[in-house]
Amino acid sequence: MGIRDEDVRRVREATDLASLIGRRVSLRKVGARHVGLCPFHNERTPSFSVNRAEGFYHCFGCGASGDAITFMRETEHCDFSEAVEQLAAAAGITLNYDQPSERLGQQRRKELLDLLAAAADFYHDRLLRSSDAGPARAYLRRRGYGRDTVVKWRLGYAPPLRDALCVHLGAAPERLAAAGLAYAGPRGAATPSGDAGAHGDDGAAPSGPASDFFRDRIMFPICDSSGRPVSFAGRLLPRDGEPVPKGPKYKNTAGTPVYDKSRVLYGLHLAKQAARAADRIVVCEGHTDVIGCNLAGLTEAVATCGTALTQQHAELLSRTAKRIVLAFDADAAGQNAAERVHQWERQYGLDVFVAAFPTGTDPGDLAASDPPALRRAIDEAQPLHAFRAERILARADLASPGGRDRAADEAAEVLAVYPADVLIDADLAPIAERIPMGVEELRLRVDAARGRAQSDPKARSSPVGGHDEAPPPPDPGDDYFDYESVGTFSPIEDLDAGLAAAPLGRRVRVQIEQAARNRAAAGRSLLEAAAAEGDAVRLMASELFVASIAREAFSRIASDPRWREDVHGVSPESELVSVKSDSPSEDVRLLLATAAAGGKKLSAEEALARVAMSLRHYVQDTILRISDGADVPFARMVDEVSPAERLRFRQEWLRWLIDREAELLDPNARIGAAQAVASWLRGSAASPEDRPAQSETPV
Repeated sequence: MGIRDEDVRRVREATDLASLIGRRVSLRKVGARHVGLCPFHNERTPSFSVNRAEGFYHCFGCGASGDAITFMRETEHCDFSEAVEQLAAAAGITLNYDQPSERLGQQRRKELLDLLAAAADFYHDRLLRSSDAGPARAYLRRRGYGRDTVVKWRLGYAPPLRDALCVHLGAAPERLAAAGLAYAGPRGAATPSGDAGAHGDDGAAPSGPASDFFRDRIMFPICDSSGRPVSFAGRLLPRDGEPVPKGPKYKNTAGTPVYDKSRVLYGLHLAKQAARAADRIVVCEGHTDVIGCNLAGLTEAVATCGTALTQQHAELLSRTAKRIVLAFDADAAGQNAAERVHQWERQYGLDVFVAAFPTGTDPGDLAASDPPALRRAIDEAQPLHAFRAERILARADLASPGGRDRAADEAAEVLAVYPADVLIDADLAPIAERIPMGVEELRLRVDAARGRAQSDPKARSSPVGGHDEAPPPPDPGDDYFDYESVGTFSPIEDLDAGLAAAPLGRRVRVQIEQAARNRAAAGRSLLEAAAAEGDAVRLMASELFVASIAREAFSRIASDPRWREDVHGVSPESELVSVKSDSPSEDVRLLLATAAAGGKKLSAEEALARVAMSLRHYVQDTILRISDGADVPFARMVDEVSPAERLRFRQEWLRWLIDREAELLDPNARIGAAQAVASWLRGSAASPEDRPAQSETPV
């Protein structure tokens, strides 16, 4: 955002740096300077110096230095413009922007933040004082949340009334919808979210000018690192003696102009100081896990907001503490999520540890049943490399020589990301003992794996042994073949032409025809995965769908964030819809309604599993074609290419496809494999210069 330079200078000059820092650090005046304990690292002897006159601070212990804007950015985890805007507001300075649109954008952002803050106050006051919130207060007491906890976390209650919040705030429906607080317009037009509760908690489409997005739910305000509410999560309120209410257990605000879940950590604004003091930060999966940790004395806990830990989260955490303890659920999804974090450990200088919990429990459960056990689990967390190696050994066949050999090589690849001089025998001994083998033999394997990684540029661009990114397809070079868009293989209408053009044997023709029919039958299942919450839709391509109507429906889901609005009130079909009416667009709406209904029942992990299986079937079909002599999809060989070169090129592609087929079955590898295959299907490999590099494979 282009704030004018003279305004930035005015903000710096108007800000009393000693007063700003003094809100967080106890400063003592020594001559012309103020000194205190550094807020950016642990120390017992003050080495942090503030020069009020020059507006500059410096730590002689860790080297941190800067001005008021730098201090705001580092402590509030905000960007340059946000830091300047907050300081300007405190100093009463009106900022000017290089572009009028930037000023308007900032005004709109402030309006949305003000609405969200007012909504948080409304929900909180309702929980504390309203008679209709009695069941909500009783539920929270049963969970062990007293008044102090409710106040600290600003928990609230959204009443069951249709428009209680809208009436209270009195803002324009479009503004309420933009903030993620309401449905605006007839039948919920301009809805703030595409989640499973897009028609309200009871599934009915709201009518009228505006209606509340959250109704009859316990509210968890989600704040940015400065403590400003930017979003909400609402939990269904169970009542004694009544059926479980309809709708998703948790309903979350979708992305808005002020909220991106991949960049926000729940509770960070309250955990920052404790995390710096403890020199660690605990990362959980849910809001109640964080509150449970706090009740157990672990006040340095935060949580992701309904998404996996992202690179942006890792960068955010690195500014607060370098020791990260992952306190994810003990189920397979939670453990897989923990393992994926290794790709950012070295990038951001993190020391990542993984806490182990009893099967079927999470930090919130353990905080309620056995707080000392939760604290022990956090204190005794394993280093990430040991956790990853332990998972390899747990699924390995250590009873056979071949199984032990493979397990040793896999564990060696995990350990090879660490320099030789930091891996000591104590790191290797527990793993070597489990295999079993000598520590020196394991070290030799680690050194060999590290050598392979250092000699392979592709291995250096991603974590050794990691499967988060798959290599791109083979690329022999410009002078080898001529890439053009030559169509695709999966649509049923193109099947006969594709088969006629390729020298396929009768057995292969029958297999491919059957595979196409199977994909057609699975079209609805795949559309449900596209409509489910999560990122599965981003790993899909239209080529996975056989029927043209299914491809059209997928295109709507993938490209139109408001596609659900077009299917309000449409009854889902029980069978896969085909073009059979006089109105193809109506058939697409029916199919979208079916997908929306089915997607509500899928978890993000289940949706991803469906997509991975569909991609694997497509890869299998392509392997059949190439094996039987067909050309590689998207690649048309020039006439001058010799038969030997043509054969070599097909073999390279076959190896690439066979590797991806295997990885799509591996929960730890399938995301990277899905990204690579989807990129190829979308035509990203349409020309040699357009082929994605390993680190550029698009989601």
